[in-house]
Amino acid sequence: MVEALDPAELQRLVLAAVAPHVDQAVLDACIAEQERQRDRLRAFTAGWARRPGG
Repeated sequence: MVEALDPAELQRLVLAAVAPHVDQAVLDACIAEQERQRDRLRAFTAGWARRPGG
């Protein structure tokens, strides 16, 4: 029989194992760039006319 870990405990263990291998500054820069791209895409598509019923 296999017992499952509590999801919160599993997440804690995974994050603790991965954290030393993550360059937080690079990750933060990537996340910020993704947000900028989403904002530009949102602004671009905001001007599109909506189809009836859509």
